[in-house]
Amino acid sequence: MRHLSGTRPARPVPALISALALSLALGLSACGPFVNPLATAPATVPNAPPDSRGVITYATYQVVVARDGDTVESVANRLGIAPADLAARNSLPKTFQLRQGEILLLPDSFPRTDPGFGGDVSTQPLGWSPERAAQAIDGPGSASTVPSAATPTAPPAKASPFQNGQTEPLIDPVRHRVEAGETAYSIARLYGVSVTALASWNGLGPDLAVRENQELLIPIVSGANQIGGDTAPGQGTEVAAPPSAAAPLPKDITPGTTPASPDLGQYRTPQGGRLEAPVKAKVSRPYNTASPNGVGFAVAAGTPVRAAAAGEVALISEELGGLGTIILIRHQDDLMTTYSTLSDVTVKKGQTVTAGQKIGVVAARDRPELQFDVFRGTTSVDPTTYLGN
Repeated sequence: MRHLSGTRPARPVPALISALALSLALGLSACGPFVNPLATAPATVPNAPPDSRGVITYATYQVVVARDGDTVESVANRLGIAPADLAARNSLPKTFQLRQGEILLLPDSFPRTDPGFGGDVSTQPLGWSPERAAQAIDGPGSASTVPSAATPTAPPAKASPFQNGQTEPLIDPVRHRVEAGETAYSIARLYGVSVTALASWNGLGPDLAVRENQELLIPIVSGANQIGGDTAPGQGTEVAAPPSAAAPLPKDITPGTTPASPDLGQYRTPQGGRLEAPVKAKVSRPYNTASPNGVGFAVAAGTPVRAAAAGEVALISEELGGLGTIILIRHQDDLMTTYSTLSDVTVKKGQTVTAGQKIGVVAARDRPELQFDVFRGTTSVDPTTYLGN
């Protein structure tokens, strides 16, 4: 992931504000009531300015601010570190083109500058910069030479760069690694900061685009590290009594009645999937488990009969007594359907059919009826469980 811009952002131009407002409305339209983080998020402190190399040093890590035209490789060469190390630290190729103000996280091995340029000595080697050179020549906060180890050094007049402009005890900016599906808006809401502050701290472009595995610095909320009120260390903080303390619960509480569990089985898709009704009519003769013989549809002779699902025509047979033709279609998952008492058959044995394809019409009889059977293997099952009616 990537990191913040090291300079305090200029006032956004109207075009950027309009783009932010439009993108925000679109990004949050599916997330419930609209909340504008540009207006509701707390104020944040400005980020620390970078040194002449573009480096910003925090208490536990360092970042570098990209310049116009920079690539990962050019930044690494400017700082005297291996481009492959900087690229790997930020999950980027060495040739990745950076935006001006975009930030990169520096490897942990990159030399650090001690806090305040003359304060507490860092445990890591000191990095060279014009500021460090001036420090070595003029001494901390004066034109004197470098003090000896035996002479105590007064704290510098300026605040430690680790403070990030804070007057309270240090809070290091939190780093967030972007995960798939996250946006600048969702991350800003997660930490309770404005999208504008998040963009300025991290050098995001006008489209506020972030990428997976990019590291973002979360802006420090102004006054977040203050202890509110006049509470002295070691003292408790007064809180309001809960409502239940004033009105205790009644002694006799009638237990609630657990509602009956709904019959969810009726919505379960049967093995083999749903089937379409072979004719546009309701079942007139229901399935009889005692004498399985499918279901009947009382429809007029000549009514088109259609395949209930995609499959292969496995059998075409004439019924005894000249009552019509029987068609058997084999479907997926060992499912078969039969259509009895047909005429004018339009398919052949071995032919592949699609769901809803016409296979014939209802034959003429004294009381015309289409008999529709469903078999799981060789076992007859109730067709209505597949038809959903």
